[in-house]
Amino acid sequence: MIPNLVNTITGLVLVYATVLKPTWVEQRYLPLAAFAGIILVMALWARRSDPAKWFSSTNIVLAIALGVMSLLPLATLPNLTFWGGFWVGALVPTIALWAALYRPPPAPAR
Repeated sequence: MIPNLVNTITGLVLVYATVLKPTWVEQRYLPLAAFAGIILVMALWARRSDPAKWFSSTNIVLAIALGVMSLLPLATLPNLTFWGGFWVGALVPTIALWAALYRPPPAPAR
């Protein structure tokens, strides 16, 4: 549950940075790679306790996509930087918070 909450906050900070600090996010490598690293590590940690593995699998794929995007010359691709960072930053906290709050009902006793 803790890694999912950390991913929720990380994703919200990514959206904040993408929308309100676009020149900082457009720097090559560091900002998006740092977000990708945090999301990836927390998703791998959350994988152990998630009720369904697709929660963390989706966040792992999004972190890898963000990491690949950080390798591009982002200053020359402002639309990719904005929309890529925005959607990853919107999807990761949604899925992570869902995983943190969702607990399936226990199986009925026979």
